[in-house]
Amino acid sequence: MNKYGGSANKNIGEAFLLVWKYPAEAEFGTSKVIKVDNLSLANRQIADMALFSFLKIIAKINKLSHILAYRQDKELNARMPDYKVKMGFGLHTGWAIEGAIGSYFKVDASYLSPNVNMASRLEAATKQYGVPLLVSGQFFSVLTPEVR
Repeated sequence: MNKYGGSANKNIGEAFLLVWKYPAEAEFGTSKVIKVDNLSLANRQIADMALFSFLKIIAKINKLSHILAYRQDKELNARMPDYKVKMGFGLHTGWAIEGAIGSYFKVDASYLSPNVNMASRLEAATKQYGVPLLVSGQFFSVLTPEVR
């Protein structure tokens, strides 16, 4: 994921918050509506790289032999028949407040916004729909035309 411009921010229960920062954040403005026509190629490629990194992870968990071996594990299959490693990803784009949260004894960097919440809801919905990846319409609109 680092290789594709993203960074892990924190673990939230069984999920992780991963962040890609746009190089030209000013292009998004302060409006809740992203003016897609005005976005630079560099910003669009950041979204492409975020999507690509998750597609690569999905491919690897369905291809790598040491991960596929869990499907044959007798103890796992006794407790969870037909076990297989699954991951779900929710992708959304938008503004967030970046800052330190905590106390004198422990401080964590975090991102807060309705957009972070939307990504979390999309990730949760992957379980309901039985799919590995869900992207919002807003995220989809930021992708380069070739990737869309």
